Amino acid sequence: MSSNKHPKGSDSERKILEHAHRGLELITEHKPKLMGLVNKFTAEAMKPGVLGKKQKERIALGMALTQQCHYCIGLHIRACKRAGVTVEEIMEVCGIAIMMGGGPVLTHMAEVERALNEFYLDEEGEPIEK
Repeated sequence: MSSNKHPKGSDSERKILEHAHRGLELITEHKPKLMGLVNKFTAEAMKPGVLGKKQKERIALGMALTQQCHYCIGLHIRACKRAGVTVEEIMEVCGIAIMMGGGPVLTHMAEVERALNEFYLDEEGEPIEK
């Protein structure tokens, strides 16, 4: 067993996100116009407005948790890191998601841990600086 404080598990979050992206590439290959519209819609929805990028990513993460989408959880934790969201903020989002989604969301904390280990912590479990 590894001596790391926070083992990454059998599949890295980056591998999981690569798998999700391969699926998106498949539908893009067969339906490029549709995916172009989906991508434009997503970009518009996530564009800062009254709510900033950090707020939108925190909301998206909470929704990913309540929808129990392990791909989306990893994607939005990575995006949270890029937007400057702290681990403490992520944990608060998780608490709200658990309140709204109950036990099934609670079990998806394993996905949160995997993504935090990948994007927020180094091999010794110390925070990764931007």
